[in-house]
Amino acid sequence: LSNVSEETVTIEQTSWSNYYESPSAQCLLCNSPLFKGGQNSLAGPQECWLLTANRLQVVTAQVKVCLNLQCLALHSFTDIYTGLFNVGNKLLVSLDLLFAIRNHIKLGEDPRVAVSNILNSVQEQTEKSLSPDEQVQLQELLCNGYWAFECLTVRDYNDMICGICGITPKVEIAQRNVENVLALKNIEFTWPEFLSSSEVNVEDFWSTMETEVIEQVAFPSSIPITKFDASIVAPFFPPLMRGAMVINTEKDKNLEAQPVPGNGSALVRLLQEENFRLELISSYTEEELHSFLTQCGIPWEASDTKDQLCYSLLALYEFVQNGTSITQSPAHHTGGKIYKVCPHQVVCGSKYIVRRENARDHVDLLVSSRHWPPVYVVDTASSVALCADICCPGLTSQMWGKNQGCFSDPMDPPTYVSCPELLDQHYSVDMTVAEHSVQHPITKSSARRIVHMGSEQSTQQDPTARHHCISLCRELEPYSAIIAAISDSRTSSIRQRPITFENATHYYLYNRLMDFLTSREIVNRQIQEIVQSCQPGEVVIRDALYRLGVAQIKTETEEDEEGKQEDERGC
Repeated sequence: LSNVSEETVTIEQTSWSNYYESPSAQCLLCNSPLFKGGQNSLAGPQECWLLTANRLQVVTAQVKVCLNLQCLALHSFTDIYTGLFNVGNKLLVSLDLLFAIRNHIKLGEDPRVAVSNILNSVQEQTEKSLSPDEQVQLQELLCNGYWAFECLTVRDYNDMICGICGITPKVEIAQRNVENVLALKNIEFTWPEFLSSSEVNVEDFWSTMETEVIEQVAFPSSIPITKFDASIVAPFFPPLMRGAMVINTEKDKNLEAQPVPGNGSALVRLLQEENFRLELISSYTEEELHSFLTQCGIPWEASDTKDQLCYSLLALYEFVQNGTSITQSPAHHTGGKIYKVCPHQVVCGSKYIVRRENARDHVDLLVSSRHWPPVYVVDTASSVALCADICCPGLTSQMWGKNQGCFSDPMDPPTYVSCPELLDQHYSVDMTVAEHSVQHPITKSSARRIVHMGSEQSTQQDPTARHHCISLCRELEPYSAIIAAISDSRTSSIRQRPITFENATHYYLYNRLMDFLTSREIVNRQIQEIVQSCQPGEVVIRDALYRLGVAQIKTETEEDEEGKQEDERGC
């Protein structure tokens, strides 16, 4: 489908055939002859709906089968250039209707609502009425067919990368949609019963989603997925923004972890300085445990047993490791979606959450990125930073030492700072930074911060919240207004629409498509602005960091002249 010009297909046919079959006489797999069966045979004619903007009728779809017993491949009508898409020989739908569904989705509409509206429109145009059973059957066929059409559409997901930030945004902003969910009515998520790796195979996951949808269309009677291994659910990144290792630690979430008395920041500092080591907790004396508890602000009684003292420390550790939960545990649906965007609102990565959101989800998304952004803006900054310190201490020690993602030492009063590496610098391409280095290609620094917009207030439980405030850094002042405006933007309102899906594959494919379409719309505007300023002989390009730029095209005459000059110098 890569040759079909997107959104420009117009079906001008006024008459349609009543009979559709593959034009092939030989098998496309093994070149054996094809057999065309009679009524009620596997390779026989079938009744099939023909659906266009102004036509709704039953036609005949003929199947052919390969006579090679080692092959037996079925051949159906698949000529996309007629303007029709075949959905399992049950429905032939015109491409303009599929593009119409996509355009509705681009506006944030529920795909099922878009499909229903289109079917109603066709019935009005044709003055035909479907029975309730026919309406349900056609709606399901059209919905499944649409997602198969999208899976067969060739896309380069790197096309959605911001043309200004490229693959290395300096600032990324966390967003969430707790109402973009998958209902658990028809699907059961399972979890590994044994200790398993947190690494997920992104290509395998998305390939499985696509294959499932295409099989559903090829064989409409096949049963959709009802059991799903939650630990394999992969995030979505444009390929060039994805890290070498992608993780999903949802299986490790402790749903019982509750807020407990104590200062998580103080506990993390004890761990960083190795004054307290979790693996040695049973070897500490009661006096040492009393000291740790006091330093962490955890109340204790002289009558507490050693086990109770240990439990109090472990409970705080468990809470910090999981982080603050934003919402209650959903009973009948998944936990929604988090995603991060650059200041131009282009999506840099998304994660689809089964259990309720907590700090782990943000750490997963950051660790799985090719470049952890110098500044990550999230309303639970303290919780995310402390969770990162516990989950990946080797990495965070390189990025912020003992500062816990703050601008300065969280044990000292908050102070205004200057981070000159965050200033906009002259456009340049410098690929000297090693691919797997913690150093960021734009700032040339390993420093990272986790900040909030002033939404977090310091409390006894989290005294470091003020240290994460974006207003403490003067170089980030210009971003405050930009970030504040995101929630009121048209793009954000489209992404924040509440939608509940009942089909797992449709849910994941919808979210990937929405990330792509809404981001690419922004990138297309960026390209248009550059094209308008191009001089004759200039073209728009992407540089090594995938930022948009302009290059001069050399004419044949110029190349000949350069060649002559080099020849003369050689003489």
